[in-house]
Amino acid sequence: MKSKEISDKILEKKEGIVMSKLFDYLNAKSSHSAVWIDKDNIAFVSNETGVTQIWGLNMNSKELKQYTDFKERVWSISSNPSLKTILFTMDIGGDEQEQIYQIDAEGNIQRLTNNTARNNLGGLIHEGKTLIMASNERNAANFDIVALDIATGKKEIIIENKDNYNTPAALSKNGKYLVYNKMKGLSDNCFWMADLENKTAKLIPDNAEIAQYSAPNFTSDSKTLYYVTDANSDFEYVCKYDIETGKAEEVYRDPNWGVDAISLSSDDQYLAILVSEDGYSKLLVLDTLSGKKVDIPELPMGTIFGYYKLSWSPEGHQLLFSLTSGTQVFDIWLLDIEAKSVEKLTHSSMEGIDKSLLVEPILKRFDSFDGLSVPYWLYKPVGKELKDLAILIDIHGGPEGQSFPMYDPITQYLLSEGIAVVEPNVRGSTGYGKIYTHLDDKEKRLDSVKDIEYLVKHLVDTGIASKDKIAASGGSYGGFMALSCASRLADLFCCAVDNVGMFNLVTFLENTADYRRVHRESEYGCLATDREMLFNVSPVAKVDDIKGPLMVIHGANDPRVPVSEAEDVVNYLRKKDIEVEYLRYEDEGHGLSKLKNRLDCYPRMVEFLKKNMKI
Repeated sequence: MKSKEISDKILEKKEGIVMSKLFDYLNAKSSHSAVWIDKDNIAFVSNETGVTQIWGLNMNSKELKQYTDFKERVWSISSNPSLKTILFTMDIGGDEQEQIYQIDAEGNIQRLTNNTARNNLGGLIHEGKTLIMASNERNAANFDIVALDIATGKKEIIIENKDNYNTPAALSKNGKYLVYNKMKGLSDNCFWMADLENKTAKLIPDNAEIAQYSAPNFTSDSKTLYYVTDANSDFEYVCKYDIETGKAEEVYRDPNWGVDAISLSSDDQYLAILVSEDGYSKLLVLDTLSGKKVDIPELPMGTIFGYYKLSWSPEGHQLLFSLTSGTQVFDIWLLDIEAKSVEKLTHSSMEGIDKSLLVEPILKRFDSFDGLSVPYWLYKPVGKELKDLAILIDIHGGPEGQSFPMYDPITQYLLSEGIAVVEPNVRGSTGYGKIYTHLDDKEKRLDSVKDIEYLVKHLVDTGIASKDKIAASGGSYGGFMALSCASRLADLFCCAVDNVGMFNLVTFLENTADYRRVHRESEYGCLATDREMLFNVSPVAKVDDIKGPLMVIHGANDPRVPVSEAEDVVNYLRKKDIEVEYLRYEDEGHGLSKLKNRLDCYPRMVEFLKKNMKI
């Protein structure tokens, strides 16, 4: 059955709720996270069937192959070209208790873990006989480094950890070392290196600053580690670490922006470096011997997510990456160094969408209450003047996150209906340096809410927005911000949409998954010492000021922001006869992943916005 037929079967159109145009936007496909199976074949994830699954592409014949066909989304993917195998993780109903699976060279799928824990993929050693992973099976609050004998199912704890997040980041080529992040917070996630043979672990570099460490890449001889850090710097740069001497040295630094990700070619000759310039991506390649940049073809303007992998071929010098823009869904691209070419490998369907109505955002800025220059993306409907617009201010999650110029089905549908969308990167966002990222920490939490207040003032004063047609929305921390707008800036908004947001930071921290608590306390404040402050900066402290209308969206299985956060705000407001519409999904977690649920939720959300904007 084709994906369009599957989607049509899922969709039951309801008068006044489901609109075919919105269905087309939601039904747009995307492909990303490509890895090499061998020199002739790649694997990637795609939502072709409505749920993210694994697909393959033969680089010679261009033949596509579907490897998995589950009802649940695939979370992550990696490969082992020497064995021609694929490893992936998947959860159930959005509970994030990831289980690890393997696809062998013949395409057979084997489940490697079978527990009620969260298992984070490390990789394979001993010629594919042993799986290295991090797991909180021993204790829900702690992640140990574990070796699993695939044939017998026997597990051995290599490193027992008494702290929380310990996330595998890179496995050495000789199978001896595993580098993992010991994450106290996004900006405090030092590297530890486990010696899997001697069952020991140490901090690397041993004088590591409290900083961000990411994207480790071992050289082919397993003696050197390239990585990204912002230690003693406002922006991220590239270093390399000598395992024998324990010394680290700087390799590359952009003069104005931070490095997002890196990837080292299989023969160590080339280092691909991804830099984020005000939200747009710049890809460059260094010759590791000379340190000089290699001439590469110009890439399309857009966003390349380092999170979705940069993957070098096991032979030669071909680099896979995933790119999106406001008018283009994620697709897989190939950079060939020898051929000096760049090629789009996948052509994800945007069937049914009028591409003339798709909009690239405009990057703009405003001055906040303290003079801080705050960037935002403005998506203006085609044919509309930059004047008296109905605007949805959509705030990203994190809070250590960033809004990028990328295809979003809801954004583009709203534009087609005449609603403009503004996506701000208020203080606390990443991409603008470490100082900027920490401007909203703990007791400074409400300063980011003031940024939204001054954004509204800017949009009205410049004539861009119609002051009676401004709404707020956001997911996760963005949901917290939407609730903060509804409670603290009620007179500025005609309505708000909270998607899996926190209502009370105290109860959120008390009820979030055990392993997440310390990690989140580093950003918001500690329950033991900051309880009063946590309550006072939360929407709950000003709940009596919420006038509505409000829409609340949440998944029942959310391990990050428990559904009780949604229930609390909904129950309180309904007792006061405040207009609140509540959409709860029993088979979802932190956000909606299933097409059937998106097709139910987002038409209601759009109608809610249009009704309250009076358009």
